[in-house]
Amino acid sequence: MKKIKRREFLNNTCPRVAMAILGVSFLNACSKESEEVIMPEGDSGYAVNGKIIEIDLSHPTFDLLANQGWMNFTAQKILLLKTESSYLAFNNLCPHQGARDAWSYSPSESIFVCGRHNNSYPTDCVSEGTNSGPLQCYSVNKIGNTLTVTKS
Repeated sequence: MKKIKRREFLNNTCPRVAMAILGVSFLNACSKESEEVIMPEGDSGYAVNGKIIEIDLSHPTFDLLANQGWMNFTAQKILLLKTESSYLAFNNLCPHQGARDAWSYSPSESIFVCGRHNNSYPTDCVSEGTNSGPLQCYSVNKIGNTLTVTKS
């Protein structure tokens, strides 16, 4: 019987066993590229294609953005902000402790405030918040009534 070192055995055997159990679907699920366009059920006013979200700004789903100037678009985990001349988009994950659903916006200070611990985060994509780093920004492009957000 051939002697084999434990580490060598694990390095050679474990990946094969894992692939046999998980199968090829595991590889497909971890794929980064996706050509499939995901349309939410019903007329939601947006479409998702991989990391790109196309938003119909005239759709009632986005009335809050038009009326109050910002919204927490929880379905896509982003904060949207309408400025005087453009739109901005941010990851809605609070840099402090990861809350996604407790946001408010202070237009006088141009900051988002996470209601979990009242930490505030500037909208310049660079300045750190009162606790932890800056909000993660996404690139935004507006053509007509379509706002395109590209998540990084």
